[in-house]
Amino acid sequence: MKRSQIFILALVVALLLLQFFLRTHHLTVQDPYLDEGFHIKRAEHAWSFEEHPGRFSHGKVLLYYWLGLFQLKPDNALPAARAGMAIFSLITSATIFTLGKYLFNRGAGLIALGLYAVLPLALFYERMAMADPLALGLSALIGWRSLIFARRPTQREGVILGVLITMATLAKLTMGLMPAFPVAAALIYYPWQKGDLRSQARRWFNTYFPPLLLAALVVAVLWGFMVIPAYLARNSDRPFILVDAFNRRSEAKDPDTPIEYVEQLMPLVYEMTSRGFMAAALGAIVGLLAAWALNRGLRRALYPCLGYRKQKKPTMPGLRSTLYAVVWLLLILLLPFMEARLVTMRYFMPAAGPLVLILGAAGATLWQIRLPWINLLIRAGVIVLIGAWVWQFALPFIRDDLTDPAQLPFTGTNNTEYQRGYLIADDAVRAAAHTLNQTEPPAKHIYANWWLCHLLYFYTAQDVQCLSEKTSTQELRTFLDDDLAPGESAYLALSG
Repeated sequence: MKRSQIFILALVVALLLLQFFLRTHHLTVQDPYLDEGFHIKRAEHAWSFEEHPGRFSHGKVLLYYWLGLFQLKPDNALPAARAGMAIFSLITSATIFTLGKYLFNRGAGLIALGLYAVLPLALFYERMAMADPLALGLSALIGWRSLIFARRPTQREGVILGVLITMATLAKLTMGLMPAFPVAAALIYYPWQKGDLRSQARRWFNTYFPPLLLAALVVAVLWGFMVIPAYLARNSDRPFILVDAFNRRSEAKDPDTPIEYVEQLMPLVYEMTSRGFMAAALGAIVGLLAAWALNRGLRRALYPCLGYRKQKKPTMPGLRSTLYAVVWLLLILLLPFMEARLVTMRYFMPAAGPLVLILGAAGATLWQIRLPWINLLIRAGVIVLIGAWVWQFALPFIRDDLTDPAQLPFTGTNNTEYQRGYLIADDAVRAAAHTLNQTEPPAKHIYANWWLCHLLYFYTAQDVQCLSEKTSTQELRTFLDDDLAPGESAYLALSG
């Protein structure tokens, strides 16, 4: 192994270790979020196979099986589940580095990996037991294998892609556009030539359609184990829950258009990325396309005037690689922007992968420009810009997230979901759990409403029965009359 390869490998390992430390340090300092309670309670029973997973899928069934690998019990469920997501984050970041290396160069992969390790958007959610980081990692794997498929369209690659696409959509249904990724890769990387487009399209079809069809069949067969039983049980008293209907747009107050959704979302995005980061990402896309145009059309005209005639030809990123990264970003975001009811940051989280990849490509491209009179200035600018963002935005966020998340400057749904209100297990929830734990003799019957029940799970070993999600006062009275014997006492915990 060459010395340069050893150095690159050492940097990659160091960045992965840094990332894992940031994801696992003070792992329980963030109050449990309601959805974590849902996910962990379902994961506790996922591997028992007592019922079909479609009955508790809610559009993210693969997450429950991943978390269930860590043998979750109430006393250690939260740190174990969050550590499980931190472990998976290493797969995500390693794949992002690989994509950067294959699409652009090793420098792009390293910059993308470094940015991802400290990006607050990735850090915050990978310290929680949420489905979005899992979906990002699987989409990155699809991107990697789609590249291989575009260059080697075999039946084996078709099967691999079919399995990965199934896993990504089972991890989170917002990945529903991922089947288009290998198709886009095949279109982007096919060696199109000037001439007879019809004959080229025919060759493309003959080359790629058979393995793509095989991938589609794999997805259909694997999803069939969910869809067919769900269809058969559609009129039963326990229908399957493949999609969480609450998260889809249906009411007049929901965002009307993707543009309106984006307008409401962007202030939340800035709180976990910064305006400068998002502006740089947009500028990077434009700049990479401009660099390609310069390399293709203007190099011969301009470079001799700049004293560049004897310099080595620079390696500019191709149009195809830039388009590929942009396609990844769009496939992640289009479905939530069009269908999501909740304006929430977690739907945007998977975009962290393509964003750092695009920025890594732009940084590496600027770094290797060899115009003698601005070379050092450009490299210094890259270092200063990245360093300023890390120092002024990323590090303060990391400090607060790892020590006191309540101090994070969140507003809107970022604040109501993760810092206050009935969606987190705050001091009031812990006090209620402490009261239940101290009852002597232990309470025989404890009831809690739907929201509170899944948060009490983290702090009490008592058997708490969850009430239905929408239970009126009259329904609650009737239920308690039927469930309790005359004169029998019970504890009732309510919130909201």
